[in-house]
Amino acid sequence: MSNSNFEQIPVIPLDSVVKKLNLVLGNKMILIAGRCKAIFDGRIKSTLGEGDRFLQIKRDLSIVLHGPIGVKPLNWQKPQAGPIEFKVSNSLLEMITHRTKTKETLIITFTNLANISVWHAIDETELEIYGDESDLVKYLVANPDEIEKGFQVLRTEYSTDVGPVDIRGMSESGEAIVEVKKRNASPANAHQLKRYIEYFESTEKKTVRGILIAPEFPQKVLAYLEQNNLEAKIVHWKEIFPIIKRPKSAKLEDFFDKKNK
Repeated sequence: MSNSNFEQIPVIPLDSVVKKLNLVLGNKMILIAGRCKAIFDGRIKSTLGEGDRFLQIKRDLSIVLHGPIGVKPLNWQKPQAGPIEFKVSNSLLEMITHRTKTKETLIITFTNLANISVWHAIDETELEIYGDESDLVKYLVANPDEIEKGFQVLRTEYSTDVGPVDIRGMSESGEAIVEVKKRNASPANAHQLKRYIEYFESTEKKTVRGILIAPEFPQKVLAYLEQNNLEAKIVHWKEIFPIIKRPKSAKLEDFFDKKNK
């Protein structure tokens, strides 16, 4: 799929490439794939021999150099740590950055180029984190009136031959089996609840109620539950677990070791 914000730059001539890259620094995301080596000179000194790598320079001027495997960068620099410059050195593309505060220098030299692109990448959303189903079960166990007024929890994750029951409990209306779903209820969820009820009828020789908890129930699921004398309970889990936004101050070093190889 094409994207008008994505522009691939021909790698020849290099002088034109360098001019373009320096022009878009801080305005667009720069993506360079190729064979390169790196030298880091500062409090510690390190060299990285030639290898196939992928360099990203983001709009905030953070730098990430990845190898062909693994999630941890081979080299990186946090946003706005120092000026970045591209130049041609001995007919090779070179990226140089100086960390002004610590007086450290990182030089990445590409000996072979596979692809150079600039991307006007925009991401206006923030990471949203919700509790998973186990968290929702724990919440309902701690707040059983959310299931039904006067509901008492007897067991959780109760093992049966047809799967683990989320919650087994009791109320004035009798014993109940509760199946908890964080997503909208599906026919498969309703069928699973029916299997639990059939299991208790056949093994414990008792009649138990079946309650399916979900944030929303399609009409066909409601019809199936009614036909099989099963109950639906709407619980809006997003109201229980509000959005946790990604901190705007999140930094790359929060995810990787602070030691720069």
